[in-house]
Amino acid sequence: MTLLSRTVVVVLSLGVAAGGCATVKKMTPDEAIAARQELMKKQGAAMRSISDKLKAGQVQAVAADAAILQDTSKQIPKLFPEGSVNPATSRAKPEIWQKWAEFEKYGKTLHNQGDMLEKTAKSGNAEATSKLVADIGRQTCGGCHTAFRGPEIKK
Repeated sequence: MTLLSRTVVVVLSLGVAAGGCATVKKMTPDEAIAARQELMKKQGAAMRSISDKLKAGQVQAVAADAAILQDTSKQIPKLFPEGSVNPATSRAKPEIWQKWAEFEKYGKTLHNQGDMLEKTAKSGNAEATSKLVADIGRQTCGGCHTAFRGPEIKK
Protein backbone atom coordinates (compact mmCIF):
# COMPACT_ATOMS: atom_id res chain seq x y z
CA MET A 1 0.00 0.00 0.00
CA THR A 2 1.42 3.37 -0.99
CA LEU A 3 1.67 6.30 1.36
CA LEU A 4 -1.09 8.08 -0.58
CA SER A 5 -3.52 5.15 -0.37
CA ARG A 6 -2.79 4.70 3.36
CA THR A 7 -3.49 8.40 3.89
CA VAL A 8 -6.80 8.10 2.02
CA VAL A 9 -7.78 5.07 4.14
CA VAL A 10 -6.93 6.89 7.38
CA VAL A 11 -8.81 10.05 6.34
CA LEU A 12 -11.86 8.04 5.29
CA SER A 13 -11.77 6.03 8.50
CA LEU A 14 -11.60 9.17 10.60
CA GLY A 15 -14.50 10.66 8.66
CA VAL A 16 -16.64 7.56 9.22
CA ALA A 17 -15.73 7.47 12.92
CA ALA A 18 -16.53 11.15 13.36
CA GLY A 19 -19.81 10.76 11.53
CA GLY A 20 -20.73 7.79 13.67
CA CYS A 21 -20.11 9.77 16.83
CA ALA A 22 -22.20 12.73 15.77
CA THR A 23 -25.29 13.15 17.86
CA VAL A 24 -28.65 14.09 16.51
CA LYS A 25 -30.82 16.20 18.80
CA LYS A 26 -34.01 14.34 19.59
CA MET A 27 -37.15 16.46 19.44
CA THR A 28 -39.20 16.86 22.56
CA PRO A 29 -42.88 15.87 22.22
CA ASP A 30 -43.90 19.54 22.12
CA GLU A 31 -41.30 20.33 19.43
CA ALA A 32 -42.52 17.38 17.34
CA ILE A 33 -46.13 18.50 17.73
CA ALA A 34 -45.31 22.06 16.66
CA ALA A 35 -43.24 20.87 13.69
CA ARG A 36 -45.89 18.49 12.41
CA GLN A 37 -48.63 21.08 12.82
CA GLU A 38 -46.57 23.45 10.65
CA LEU A 39 -46.07 20.68 8.10
CA MET A 40 -49.81 19.92 8.00
CA LYS A 41 -50.55 23.64 7.53
CA LYS A 42 -48.13 23.63 4.59
CA GLN A 43 -49.90 20.60 3.11
CA GLY A 44 -53.30 22.22 3.64
CA ALA A 45 -52.10 25.39 1.91
CA ALA A 46 -50.82 23.30 -1.01
CA MET A 47 -54.19 21.56 -1.32
CA ARG A 48 -56.04 24.92 -1.25
CA SER A 49 -53.66 26.27 -3.88
CA ILE A 50 -54.26 23.20 -6.04
CA SER A 51 -58.01 23.68 -5.76
CA ASP A 52 -57.75 27.39 -6.63
CA LYS A 53 -55.54 26.68 -9.63
CA LEU A 54 -57.89 24.01 -10.93
CA LYS A 55 -60.87 26.38 -10.61
CA ALA A 56 -58.89 28.99 -12.55
CA GLY A 57 -58.00 26.47 -15.27
CA GLN A 58 -54.29 26.57 -14.42
CA VAL A 59 -53.82 22.80 -14.51
CA GLN A 60 -50.09 22.75 -15.21
CA ALA A 61 -49.43 25.15 -12.31
CA VAL A 62 -50.71 22.43 -9.94
CA ALA A 63 -47.42 20.55 -10.46
CA ALA A 64 -45.51 22.86 -8.08
CA ASP A 65 -47.99 22.21 -5.25
CA ALA A 66 -47.89 18.47 -5.98
CA ALA A 67 -44.12 18.62 -5.43
CA ILE A 68 -44.76 20.19 -2.01
CA LEU A 69 -47.02 17.26 -1.10
CA GLN A 70 -44.31 14.82 -2.16
CA ASP A 71 -41.63 16.58 -0.13
CA THR A 72 -43.69 17.02 3.02
CA SER A 73 -45.02 13.46 2.92
CA LYS A 74 -41.49 12.11 3.41
CA GLN A 75 -41.14 14.13 6.62
CA ILE A 76 -44.27 12.83 8.35
CA PRO A 77 -42.90 9.73 10.13
CA LYS A 78 -40.03 11.56 11.85
CA LEU A 79 -42.46 14.17 13.19
CA PHE A 80 -44.44 11.54 15.08
CA PRO A 81 -41.93 10.10 17.54
CA GLU A 82 -43.57 7.70 19.93
CA GLY A 83 -45.14 9.45 22.88
CA SER A 84 -45.46 12.83 21.17
CA VAL A 85 -48.97 13.43 22.41
CA ASN A 86 -50.45 16.30 24.32
CA PRO A 87 -54.25 16.37 24.50
CA ALA A 88 -54.16 20.12 25.06
CA THR A 89 -52.30 20.88 21.82
CA SER A 90 -52.37 17.81 19.57
CA ARG A 91 -55.11 15.80 17.92
CA ALA A 92 -52.83 12.80 17.33
CA LYS A 93 -54.45 9.57 18.50
CA PRO A 94 -52.50 6.79 20.26
CA GLU A 95 -53.56 4.54 17.37
CA ILE A 96 -50.73 6.09 15.33
CA TRP A 97 -48.15 4.12 17.28
CA GLN A 98 -50.35 1.05 17.70
CA LYS A 99 -50.84 0.84 13.92
CA TRP A 100 -47.55 2.37 12.82
CA ALA A 101 -47.28 0.45 9.52
CA GLU A 102 -50.74 1.63 8.48
CA PHE A 103 -49.89 5.19 9.50
CA GLU A 104 -46.65 5.13 7.50
CA LYS A 105 -48.51 3.73 4.51
CA TYR A 106 -50.63 6.89 4.31
CA GLY A 107 -47.46 8.99 4.05
CA LYS A 108 -46.03 6.75 1.34
CA THR A 109 -49.35 6.82 -0.52
CA LEU A 110 -49.40 10.62 -0.36
CA HIS A 111 -45.88 10.71 -1.77
CA ASN A 112 -46.81 8.39 -4.65
CA GLN A 113 -50.03 10.26 -5.37
CA GLY A 114 -48.17 13.57 -5.28
CA ASP A 115 -45.78 12.18 -7.88
CA MET A 116 -48.68 11.06 -10.08
CA LEU A 117 -50.40 14.40 -9.59
CA GLU A 118 -47.30 16.32 -10.61
CA LYS A 119 -46.94 14.28 -13.82
CA THR A 120 -50.66 14.46 -14.63
CA ALA A 121 -50.80 18.21 -14.03
CA LYS A 122 -47.79 18.77 -16.27
CA SER A 123 -49.63 16.90 -19.03
CA GLY A 124 -52.41 19.50 -18.83
CA ASN A 125 -55.17 16.89 -18.45
CA ALA A 126 -57.68 18.78 -16.27
CA GLU A 127 -60.08 15.88 -15.80
CA ALA A 128 -57.43 13.39 -14.68
CA THR A 129 -55.78 16.02 -12.47
CA SER A 130 -59.08 16.86 -10.76
CA LYS A 131 -59.82 13.18 -10.17
CA LEU A 132 -56.41 12.65 -8.55
CA VAL A 133 -56.89 15.69 -6.33
CA ALA A 134 -60.27 14.38 -5.17
CA ASP A 135 -58.77 10.95 -4.45
CA ILE A 136 -55.92 12.47 -2.44
CA GLY A 137 -58.30 14.59 -0.39
CA ARG A 138 -60.88 11.89 0.25
CA GLN A 139 -58.87 8.70 0.51
CA THR A 140 -55.40 9.71 1.64
CA CYS A 141 -55.77 12.87 3.72
CA GLY A 142 -59.28 12.03 4.86
CA GLY A 143 -58.46 8.37 5.50
CA CYS A 144 -55.47 9.20 7.66
CA HIS A 145 -57.31 11.93 9.56
CA THR A 146 -60.29 9.66 10.22
CA ALA A 147 -58.08 6.88 11.56
CA PHE A 148 -55.43 8.87 13.38
CA ARG A 149 -56.66 12.38 14.23
CA GLY A 150 -58.93 13.14 17.11
CA PRO A 151 -61.65 15.80 17.41
CA GLU A 152 -60.92 19.49 17.41
CA ILE A 153 -59.47 20.82 20.63
CA LYS A 154 -61.82 23.19 22.38
CA LYS A 155 -60.07 26.29 23.69
